Amino acid sequence: MIKIVSGWSNPGGSTTAFINLCNLFNENGHKCIFYGPHQWHLDKCKGGTFQDINLTEDDVLIYHFLDIFKTRPPVKKFVLSLHEKDLYNLNVKEHNMFDTIHFLNEEQIEWHGGKEQFKNYFISPNTHDNLVPSPKLDLKVGGVIGTIDHNKQTHKSIERALNDGCEQVHVYGSITDQTYYNNYVSKYETHKKVYLHGFAGNKQNVYDSVSDVYQSSLSENASFVRDECIITNVNFHGNENIVEQAILTNEDVLKIWVKELEL
Repeated sequence: MIKIVSGWSNPGGSTTAFINLCNLFNENGHKCIFYGPHQWHLDKCKGGTFQDINLTEDDVLIYHFLDIFKTRPPVKKFVLSLHEKDLYNLNVKEHNMFDTIHFLNEEQIEWHGGKEQFKNYFISPNTHDNLVPSPKLDLKVGGVIGTIDHNKQTHKSIERALNDGCEQVHVYGSITDQTYYNNYVSKYETHKKVYLHGFAGNKQNVYDSVSDVYQSSLSENASFVRDECIITNVNFHGNENIVEQAILTNEDVLKIWVKELEL
């Protein structure tokens, strides 16, 4: 059994990636369960919460955004799936217990100290939702997509979209930092051109509603939004902190994981 255990299972890029990966494993005959501390993922894949976890020596454990093991758990294979840069500083954590480490791109490895640190690792981009190119709009419509917090700098993306001549700016994302929202984003609640939608589950509808997407993160390892803009043929406007990475089909991503996990 493949067991994915993550410290975050509310809406977000890593959660989406693990939901898709879990479904991909199960659809191809590899039994998989995704465990997390929140409820959001439970109806989107074969999932459970932390109290449901029961590890056995036959399990392959994919581990993310946690620091609960001081020694290697008694599993068949122990894999750290690292989606973050400064949010999870591998340089100060004990990583020798892992059989291998999953990175999303080369730049992420360099940020964490370089290849020579790691005895075993592999690179694979994330899986993606099944999206198709969006229809062209008559108006220039801006989009700001992602969690609303200090790191994402949502307010800067809104201003960039307005300054770029967007006649409307649609903001899609959950508030994960209420203080930041109150100080920087709430003022747009009464702006005639800005529409604050909150989290939107249907990504195709989101990308169909905009012509240009803006992202202004302070730190971004692998931008799901950038990849989805490429897939949907929406103009993407990032900043110097956006790391570009390869976009593979879900089938090709699965092949990488199957090889690395020796399934």
